[in-house]
Amino acid sequence: MKDTAKMMLSEAHQYKDELHINLWYPDVPDSDVRKIVVGLMDVRATDDIRISYDKDRDGWKIEQASIFEWEADNDVCDPDWQEVAFVQAWGREKIEGGKE
Repeated sequence: MKDTAKMMLSEAHQYKDELHINLWYPDVPDSDVRKIVVGLMDVRATDDIRISYDKDRDGWKIEQASIFEWEADNDVCDPDWQEVAFVQAWGREKIEGGKE
């Protein structure tokens, strides 16, 4: 594990029922962590999601995979991550005297 990932994990904290983790400057060329994959450990199966910050559109890109199994001799194992949602930065900011 590289230094950036170690730092992010050491600074992760729990507040009530939430786990807080910040991406540290993911657009810096030397950053070794640019995406967070969130999975669910439960008897109910669900796909993981992959979250990254899209600087050009200024918001969070959420992706979902479509391929979950590969042949044993497949060296690529491409899960085919595709964007399924985009959340605009400050999209719900309340403006004084106005609406969201």
